[in-house]
Amino acid sequence: MRSAVFIVVGLFCFNLFAQRNKPIPEMVETDCMGCHMNVMNAPLMAGQNRDFLEFELFNFRDYIRDHEIMNQVMEDFTDSEVMEIAAYISKLSLCHTQTPVEEHPDANVKKGEEIFNKSCFDCHKKDNLGIGPVIHGQKTGYLEDAIKSFQSSWYEPRPSRVNMRSQTDMLSDQDIKDVAAYLNDQKICEEK
Repeated sequence: MRSAVFIVVGLFCFNLFAQRNKPIPEMVETDCMGCHMNVMNAPLMAGQNRDFLEFELFNFRDYIRDHEIMNQVMEDFTDSEVMEIAAYISKLSLCHTQTPVEEHPDANVKKGEEIFNKSCFDCHKKDNLGIGPVIHGQKTGYLEDAIKSFQSSWYEPRPSRVNMRSQTDMLSDQDIKDVAAYLNDQKICEEK
């Protein structure tokens, strides 16, 4: 089942590769955001820190960070194109990084807030000025998978793994659900 989902998502997202003839802003809006706004476990990327975006995109392009879809999507972009993509995404409104709040019947949001404030707050701010990406308002499934990935994998060139593992190794599955629920509940931008 998971392979079937990756194939469907891959075909949808792989349109990015097929659309290389578009200007980068148009490509990002029509192709990148198609996945990063709509696909369940794709992170919302608009407005993230430019350095963070460049670092991650280069890691995907160079197969340093293993991801079945993103490695293929990024592999043919030049250095300057990767930097242009990161620059464009970083200038998008951070308000677009807010996903709808999901139901969290099995999570303790208050406990998630306590864990976040103790272990995560210093690096993950509600603006893009933190060391790490903005994770407030992200999708619950993405957040749970991301936290678990720091517990189970290691990529030497990703220095954030050193700090993240020290914060995530002690979390139980319930703790992860609680933190993800708390973060999903957080509004980045108030509706006007």
